[in-house]
Amino acid sequence: MPNDHHVPRVHLRRFAVPGRGNPPREWFTNAADVNTPTKVFTANIRNVGAEGDFYTFEGLDGRETRILESFFGRIEDAVTPVFRVLLDNPKYALTDFWPLPSRMRGPLAWYMAAQIVRTTRQRKRLDAWGASESFTVPGAPTPPDLATTHARYIAATLGEVARALHVRPWGLGFTSACLPTSDCPVVILNAHDDEDQVGAALTWDIVFPLDPHRFIFLPDIQMVENDPEKRVDHRMNLSGVGVAFVDAIYSAADRYIYMHPDHTPPLDPSRAPRLPAPGAQGTAPQSVLSYPVLDDGLTVRARWATHHLPRGEGKRRAAFTGEGFGV
Repeated sequence: MPNDHHVPRVHLRRFAVPGRGNPPREWFTNAADVNTPTKVFTANIRNVGAEGDFYTFEGLDGRETRILESFFGRIEDAVTPVFRVLLDNPKYALTDFWPLPSRMRGPLAWYMAAQIVRTTRQRKRLDAWGASESFTVPGAPTPPDLATTHARYIAATLGEVARALHVRPWGLGFTSACLPTSDCPVVILNAHDDEDQVGAALTWDIVFPLDPHRFIFLPDIQMVENDPEKRVDHRMNLSGVGVAFVDAIYSAADRYIYMHPDHTPPLDPSRAPRLPAPGAQGTAPQSVLSYPVLDDGLTVRARWATHHLPRGEGKRRAAFTGEGFGV
């Protein structure tokens, strides 16, 4: 039975440490069930963010196919060099190669869209919505199973979500708070489980942790209307606000969160209520964010992306000025 990664290893590797070998063949992350986030276990990224036969489904010809897994593999191959540009700059934690040119922005938009529509939580939403009736093939004798419904939903929705993300302004950010990731790597704040995923992707705040200290953030439509500096791609340096992202990532995770072994996030379930399970009754937590745009002449030195700030920093401190960051 194939082990299909719904959270790509190219992403999980940024939240993992290498094993033996040069280059290493194995990478290990800290994982935890969302219901017991303090019970952390070490996991090989080959074995997490994956389920057997998750992308095996019935094609339009009635035969079993795995074409979707191959398609996602091509998306991941295309975005890998983009991650290197964003995260492996030897001088800067926030690369000076920003905004991204179209040849890199496109693959990243498709990748983020895939991480919205391909997840285990998305499949549970489709089940809760009764979507199998919407994604039937005319003349088919029986409704599709859930995996086939999900595949048809992805085929119908992925390009529209990617287009919605592509046209929006993006923020490339750094935070002193250690970020986790999860089995829902891209989080739509305040509308994560909206039935209109295209509309949500076009409208609401979105956060995508790239590694424990860097992220992509798309400001919501109201924030863009109110602040001309956020109407174009920009960079941002956040301290305490980063904890809000930790909470949002934990809140939207389906079942598991993943944490870099050297960068433990400040998880606090009492501070970060979970989203109701798809189809369940309950009120989703809401958040309102505000942040300053980093001046074009300022950036963050690379060392801050791998080393923790001195004790006391990253909690309550003055607004960022560049002092002490080597800018």
